[in-house]
Amino acid sequence: MKDKELIWESYENKIIEDIKDYLYNSEGYDSWNDFVDDQSIGNCQSIVSDIVRNFPTVKKVFGEIKVDEPYIDEYGEEQNLVTHHWVTIMGKPYDFSKGTLKDYINFDDIYNPVIEDPSIYHGF
Repeated sequence: MKDKELIWESYENKIIEDIKDYLYNSEGYDSWNDFVDDQSIGNCQSIVSDIVRNFPTVKKVFGEIKVDEPYIDEYGEEQNLVTHHWVTIMGKPYDFSKGTLKDYINFDDIYNPVIEDPSIYHGF
């Protein structure tokens, strides 16, 4: 079992770094942090589409994510969920577009695509 865990960890680290490198380089950024810092609400769909188009083993997920504080939507109604896109790699969720939610969620590490609290993600 230990060997499988090491293989998975090695694969996980490699594909995460490959995706990050692809995203920031293909968009002309100097670093992953610059790419994340420049994300804005609505970019998650194109980011995830770009990932799954270039990494066929990665699967797209569309759903909602629970925000830290309720907000008032364009119809004047209070909301505590925002629609969002993220991915799964071998069934495990990752979010390469956390920067799109910086106004709604205070992530422990916005630059790490590993999802710290999967309970706030609700996929359809």
